[in-house]
Amino acid sequence: MKRTTIIRNIRRQSQLIDVHTHVGTDPANFLRGDFPYAQSAEDLVVRMDRWGVDTAVCFPFLYTSYFDMAAFNKGRMLKRRSKDPLVPYGVENARLCQEIYEAYPACAGRLLPFMFMDPSRDPAGQVEQLERLADQYPVFGLKTATSYLQSHITDLLGKGECLLDFASEHNVPFMLHTSVAPGDPWANVHTILDVVRKRQDVRFCLAHTCRFDRDALEQAAALPNCYVDYSAFHIHCDLVKMESTSVAAKPHRFPTAYRQCAKAMAAIATAYPDTMMWGTDSPYYCFMSRFTDDKGHTQISKLKCDTDAEITTFRKLPATMQRRIGYDNTIRFLFGNKGEPAT
Repeated sequence: MKRTTIIRNIRRQSQLIDVHTHVGTDPANFLRGDFPYAQSAEDLVVRMDRWGVDTAVCFPFLYTSYFDMAAFNKGRMLKRRSKDPLVPYGVENARLCQEIYEAYPACAGRLLPFMFMDPSRDPAGQVEQLERLADQYPVFGLKTATSYLQSHITDLLGKGECLLDFASEHNVPFMLHTSVAPGDPWANVHTILDVVRKRQDVRFCLAHTCRFDRDALEQAAALPNCYVDYSAFHIHCDLVKMESTSVAAKPHRFPTAYRQCAKAMAAIATAYPDTMMWGTDSPYYCFMSRFTDDKGHTQISKLKCDTDAEITTFRKLPATMQRRIGYDNTIRFLFGNKGEPAT
């Protein structure tokens, strides 16, 4: 199936699109005792059918075999010793494309693979691999989560700029993990916005509702190449109740009733109608983890969420709002800029 055919089919009818999901496995999560740690393409499609989702953007899990796993689980990013040439996510990106287009071709056209990347480690080697994959398979975007890789997002304007050039040349967008945590210098949402402003030839999505940072949401809405997704919305609402540093502090937080998730989702969509996109973060709509922070301290997260919570909340929104954040804005993010027709 060609990329142009998939795009034409998606544009042809109004579909519900989940803009943020994962396919693959994370052996580091499994061995550390974290949850979740895996989701196959078939698993995701079963969830999509349960929820009434037609199409989903998906990308690999966080850990890449580029790293030494024992060091990674202690918060140290060391390259694994290997006789074979290694680039970050080389194995995982190829595996994702093979699973979608070869192992489980029934999901081709429903699952839109984004390639995971690392802006700091051998970006030129990653681009070579991305070019080969794009020649073989329909590729729809790039994704990174620099917080967990301890890679500075600003490297996208330096040694990693070739990754942005790849996105621009292939007309594919970029999905970026965001953070407002004081101890996270790698994916600060305001630093990310500096990158977005400087590369307006590339479309960006800032994940996790910008951690509810009102100024970041305002800036994202004002940029013609920037979108924001609702991924893992419920557990982020729970983080507000906990006054966690993983979400914006109250003086900087978008003001709404976070104890009522549907009301909060609707308020944010009303404030930023051309910017917000619905996404579940499946299977990370719940997150239970033990990890080492930047100071070497062990942090424990136990964020639980029912399987159907994200879709149930979404379906409480007005129909016109569901279409806007579940299709129209997502189509523009995937294939064209803000202000262009969705179909």
